[in-house]
Amino acid sequence: MKFYRPKSVLHLILIGFSLVALPLIVALAIATVSVDRMVSQSQQTLLQSVLVTQGSQMLVETITAMERNARQYQVLGDEVLLEVYQENHDKFIDTLRTLEALDLAEGQHKLLDELRIAEDKIHVALDIYSHDAPEAVATLDGFTGLSQTAQQILNDNRDLISRGAEQIQARAEQVQRTLVLDAVALVPAALLLSILFAFLITRPIRQVDQAIRRLGDGQFLETLVVRGPRDLEQLGERLNWLRNRLLELEQEKTKFLQHMSHELKTPLTAIRESAELMNEQVFGNLNSQQHEIVDILRDNSIQLQKLIEDLLNFSGLRTRTSRQFRDRVKLKTMIEDVLEDHKATLLSRKLDLRPTLQQVSIEGDKEKLRILVDNLVSNAIKYSPDGSPLWVLLSERDKQAVIEVVDSGPGIPEAERERVFEAFFQGAPPADKGRVRGTGLGLSIAREYAQVHGGDITVLDSGKGGARLQIVLPLEQGA
Repeated sequence: MKFYRPKSVLHLILIGFSLVALPLIVALAIATVSVDRMVSQSQQTLLQSVLVTQGSQMLVETITAMERNARQYQVLGDEVLLEVYQENHDKFIDTLRTLEALDLAEGQHKLLDELRIAEDKIHVALDIYSHDAPEAVATLDGFTGLSQTAQQILNDNRDLISRGAEQIQARAEQVQRTLVLDAVALVPAALLLSILFAFLITRPIRQVDQAIRRLGDGQFLETLVVRGPRDLEQLGERLNWLRNRLLELEQEKTKFLQHMSHELKTPLTAIRESAELMNEQVFGNLNSQQHEIVDILRDNSIQLQKLIEDLLNFSGLRTRTSRQFRDRVKLKTMIEDVLEDHKATLLSRKLDLRPTLQQVSIEGDKEKLRILVDNLVSNAIKYSPDGSPLWVLLSERDKQAVIEVVDSGPGIPEAERERVFEAFFQGAPPADKGRVRGTGLGLSIAREYAQVHGGDITVLDSGKGGARLQIVLPLEQGA
């Protein structure tokens, strides 16, 4: 299902204002209809009350006139009086039919029926018998009951008018409650629509902001998506174009790093081998000064080789081409091998190595784990003052291997404890200005390798003034 997308933010704002105003318009329409209906019903009630009152009053007056005409006819026997009675009778029947056509209560209709029957008996008697017949005289007493019934209808109608007024009042109160409920329901609806459109308007702006932040953080692999008005979607497309260009530049940089690293590795290998041959005095004995120069040459070539390996490992992480092998790795043995590789540097710096290693085995890539530990140890050696202690700890805790490297250097400021794992980030330089400074990739590669194994690296408070880095790795890898 394809949803309508406005062409611009302005269109979205106009649509939002229209929909927000819609509940208020609905509330106004409901109020108008309710009031109009109440007025119409009140008019109908009032009109019917007037008609019933007039009809009831007419019945009382007609019955009085009929009784007077009938009694005069009974005394005088004049046929003219009988004709006048007949005219009033017809008027009585017309009034009765008018009242029966109205929407009266069931009791009033019953009284009207009684009135019709009683009057019909009198009319028949006067029509059949002579004016002085006993039967005709006897029926004249029925006018008393007719008058009483008509008066009762009139009184009932007055009560009906009072009840109608009460109903109008009750209806007015009901309309008032309805309007209040509509306001309670529709005003929050308008507020909710306002919040919804505020979200719809600000969401694409936030998406653009997040996209720019991801580009700033170097996250080029994930496609940038901006949903909303078409003008902002077009802006998102332009940001994607920029992302692709930055990704191409990143790939070019990675290729350059790989190419230069391989190119540098070949002559460096020759320099290392030559330094080793000279150190072993293959070409003749060396005096103490020559030994010192050869040691400097060898140590710096090893350091340069480490930097080049960091560049190669970083390039492998960027291209994701390195393979992963899952073997049982004895961490204690591996850490001891790493420390043995740094033995010469530890002796030359007179560092007090204090390893505490338990027997722990995990499933993982041995080479990556070796590089992971080596990067932390190299970093600790680089920042440790000469003659200071250096702790390397290995233990098992909650089915996890915990490796800690603690030095006695200047430590890592709290503001930089996350940034030290960013690629190419470098903190304060080591105290020994003569050593080659690193590339800023060691800890970045270490964290990547730790996360590949389902773990992580964090910087903790050492309590001794130096840096304390902790590696936590699960003993078993997931499927």
